[in-house]
Amino acid sequence: MADPIHESRAGAGDPRRIVLACTMRNEGPYILEWVAYHRSIGFTDLVVCTNDCIDGSPDLLDALQDAGVLTHVRTVVDSGDKPQLAAYRQAQDLPEVREADWAMVLDADEFLNIHVGDGRVTDLLDAVPEATAFLINWRVFGSSGHRDWSPEPVCERFTRAAALADGVNLSFKTLFTRIDAYWCRLMPHQPRYPHDGRHGELRYVDGAGAVLPDYFHDESRDDFLQSEPGRVSWALAQVNHYNTRSRDDYLVKHRRGGGLGIDWDLDRSWAAFDRNDEEDATILPKLPRARAVREALLDDPEIRRRHERCCRLYGLHVESLRSQNA
Repeated sequence: MADPIHESRAGAGDPRRIVLACTMRNEGPYILEWVAYHRSIGFTDLVVCTNDCIDGSPDLLDALQDAGVLTHVRTVVDSGDKPQLAAYRQAQDLPEVREADWAMVLDADEFLNIHVGDGRVTDLLDAVPEATAFLINWRVFGSSGHRDWSPEPVCERFTRAAALADGVNLSFKTLFTRIDAYWCRLMPHQPRYPHDGRHGELRYVDGAGAVLPDYFHDESRDDFLQSEPGRVSWALAQVNHYNTRSRDDYLVKHRRGGGLGIDWDLDRSWAAFDRNDEEDATILPKLPRARAVREALLDDPEIRRRHERCCRLYGLHVESLRSQNA
């Protein structure tokens, strides 16, 4: 019998281990879609960290761990620490990360959308074999006019996005190898602080495969690294960043707060990221594989029960936030 969950590896006979790490808080209804999609494009290992959830999502992730689908880390956050950084410090020394050939960090509202080959991670790696890091820009997706939350797939509901030149797309996420070359292997946007003597091994490329200057990895620039204006490219891949989802979902996101402890104004941020300028359906042809994995996960009665509980608790949380923001 076909097993779409465990057949979604790097590729038949491909020995490369490719790990994806994520921090999540109150993402319950959307976990199965995110997990199924990234397994379906060839990530061989998933590491998901949670803290202080109220929607039952840690229990769902425990069930997925019991099924051999991912590794779940219940993060311990000390007073004054930043939850996201605390999670990645705990996760970066796991065997799944230490023994991987390639690694990436994505959030639960980010989906790696590859435009070469069959849309798998190995197709991207093989497109520029000399690269040690791919800096893949966001494409920020807006609400597509949705105000109400829904457990329906995010990638199908939200198809309106920012135009290429919009500054919201300047940020990137990094798929990288030479994991042991860095002091900080797992960081929100890219690994940081290469060990002395390792800089010469690193070759960073952008979303078109063009080689990037050394300051993207040699720590000679202290500011937050983004692509240079006018240099965003999605030729090889993009990160679909569903920053807002619906207005309901944005209420949940705002109440949760950022994983780096940065305060932000709900209405101002909504106006900045609710970008619906163009239709982008490029991820849709990749979804049948992901749908098969998701359906196989839901065949497990315990996973289904915990997923449905997440949806129920999330819905109650939304109702509470609606009344507070009426």
